[in-house]
Amino acid sequence: MTVRGPKVELPGGPWSWVEGSFGRLIEHFGIETLRRPAVVPDEFVPAGYDGSEAAAREVCSAVSERMGVSSERIHFSFQLETVTEAAELLGSAMLDVYVDPDHPFSRGSSPADLAAVRTHSDRLGTASFEQVDRLIESELTSPGTNMVPLVQRLGAGEFGAEVVRCLLIASGSDPERRAERARAANESDDGRQGSAAGRWVDLAAECPGIEPIAGQSAVLLRSDVIADPTKLLAVVSHELGHELLSRAELPWAAGPLEEPLTDLCALLHGFGIALVNAAVDETTLDDEWVHTSGYLGEHAVAEALALYRFRQHQLVRDGPLVPAWHQALDPEPRACFHARLDELIGGPPTVSGW
Repeated sequence: MTVRGPKVELPGGPWSWVEGSFGRLIEHFGIETLRRPAVVPDEFVPAGYDGSEAAAREVCSAVSERMGVSSERIHFSFQLETVTEAAELLGSAMLDVYVDPDHPFSRGSSPADLAAVRTHSDRLGTASFEQVDRLIESELTSPGTNMVPLVQRLGAGEFGAEVVRCLLIASGSDPERRAERARAANESDDGRQGSAAGRWVDLAAECPGIEPIAGQSAVLLRSDVIADPTKLLAVVSHELGHELLSRAELPWAAGPLEEPLTDLCALLHGFGIALVNAAVDETTLDDEWVHTSGYLGEHAVAEALALYRFRQHQLVRDGPLVPAWHQALDPEPRACFHARLDELIGGPPTVSGW
């Protein structure tokens, strides 16, 4: 997969999948979503944006309002890295007590399960509950903010994922097959962590030992995201797309294609320009690792943006088909946007009279 392509395989190819999924999203959210003008980052973000947490919170609230999500339901945090570190430490500390057959935490687990974790987990003995407490106290404690329940919820997820990973590896009888499963599990874990810029957490979901908070969610953002307002719009709109799709409990919105569908959801709600411009960091193209954002990929987002504009123009006829905001697109996605728009109308707008 190229740096400008989707991060997961899309059934039928990117364009076919985008067309079908965009139609489903419109059926769910309604055609009126298209009547609202696209969000142009330079116009949406207040002049004088300084990259501070206070300024970022204002932008997050504005994105919430645009997407129809009550900001009172969302707890925004700009400490994703630290929260993730604390959760990983907690998950590792939980593994240590889990493999102790005399500890109440391992009650109900079979000896084979405990043996699988002892054999295949490289996280045993790497953390303690005291480390977690110190990190929370030094980095995640501030007046009016209690990050402990969030760390506990994510830590339980880390613990559970590692146990499942070890059981999957141990389930193969053939040594080569076990090694293959170990590699696959590690690659999957690396991909899950990756360089994600944001994370949505359902605080209302059931979690053993954690009190659910009805109707509440958390959106965690990496600390460096707030320095770039375009990337901030892209990441926040994506994470709030999770809020919209997950709360609706749509059967077709879950599974391996959930992430690219969430990109498409944010695009339908007007944030396609930010999504496509943030998709590839052009300054890193010659580096060993190219920095990318989102899951649908720059080219597919640009083509989806063309479909968005085509459907929007059919509905509102708000001037020329090619909107003024096309100038806000970076050169590469702008070319893809124009090419797909030409195909949708059967020729360039100047020739077809649009």
